[in-house]
Formats: sequence, structure tokens, C-alpha cells
Amino acid sequence: MRHDDLIALVGRTKIVAILRGDLDGREVEIAGALAAGGVAAVEVSIVSPRYAAAIARLAKELGGQMAIGAGTVLTVEQLHEVADCGASFIVSPNFDPEVVEETRRLDLGSFPGAYTATEVVAAWKAGADAVKIFPSGGVEHLKALKAPLPQIRMVPTGGVTGENAGEFLAAGAWGLGIASELVSTREMQTVTAAELTRRALVFSAAVAGSAHE
Repeated sequence: MRHDDLIALVGRTKIVAILRGDLDGREVEIAGALAAGGVAAVEVSIVSPRYAAAIARLAKELGGQMAIGAGTVLTVEQLHEVADCGASFIVSPNFDPEVVEETRRLDLGSFPGAYTATEVVAAWKAGADAVKIFPSGGVEHLKALKAPLPQIRMVPTGGVTGENAGEFLAAGAWGLGIASELVSTREMQTVTAAELTRRALVFSAAVAGSAHE
């Protein structure tokens, strides 16, 4: 997926589903079920077993309709590995200027992590497309960051639920990083496609509701 198309897609649909755990061949089924509920971006954490194969399968099978990314990317070497697998965006829990620079050189989406205003601005100046606020710190933390920094796209991650997603969006979130509230590590092999779609629809409804406020 082209960089500009990726940013437009995530900016419109808002939800980035985080898959962390042993997918064991279910990655396409899981991502497809989330897509049926309105999720258009999926990030596979590289702490997951066989993450490279999972990213490659997702990129091949669903890359034309979804943004497929890699998460927990800490080094340039890891970045190159997942880029070769077909990842179109890169997410990190931290901000590393070398990773951001190389991500942008490869024309991939760059979503480094930060928590304080100083870290957020540094990541943005380095070329991040959006800054992952991690841990999210809650809605009030996002409000505090957005007040002086309205121009910076922020993606709070951790603690985002179906109940508070609308509050995060109203506070200025450009996107929402969502892990266990969609699919937890312990249920990768047991959760049904229908349940995943149901959960995704809850977040999609929050996105739709925020667009009309």
C-alpha cells in the first residue's frame, strides 16, 4: 500500500488492531474478521512467534484492502526484515530517530512511541507520520498533550476500550491502537471470527459517532 494511501486509510478508519501472540496460521482469518467489522489496519507485534511469516501472509492475502504493519520494532535491522515481508507501516513502543529516518526513507508509515510532550515533539520533528502515545495515560493525558500540540497526529495505545474510544477521539486522537480489547494473546486460537467482528463493530460505531459530533 502506498504511503499516502496508508495515512489516508488510517486517518479515516482510526482503528489499528494489534495482534500479539501465537497466531499459528490464523492471521488471515483473524484480520479478515476484524476487517468485516470495519478495522482497516492490523499490526503484528514482532514479539509474536513466526511474526515474519504472519506479516508476509497478511500482506499477500489482505494487503490490497487493509494496511498491514509491524509492531514492537526497535532496530533498523528489524525494520528491514518486516519491510521485506511486506509491512506498510512500522510501530514502536519508543522513539528511535534512526528507525524513523529509515522507515521514511523506505516510504513506509512511521508510528514511533512517546509519552511526554518532549518525546512527542522530537518524534514528530524526526518525521513520524503519527506518534503512538504509549502507554496512553488515559483521556486526560491525551487532552493535556493535544492542547499545546494540536498539529501532531497522536495514536493512544493501551487502555482504549469500546466504552472510552469515543472520549479518546473527542479529545483529538488521530487513531486508536487496540490490542486485547479486540483479541488477547490467550485467545488467539479460540476466539471465533463472529466474535471478532462483533468487537470490531463496537469500535467502528465509536468512530462513526465521533465523526458526527
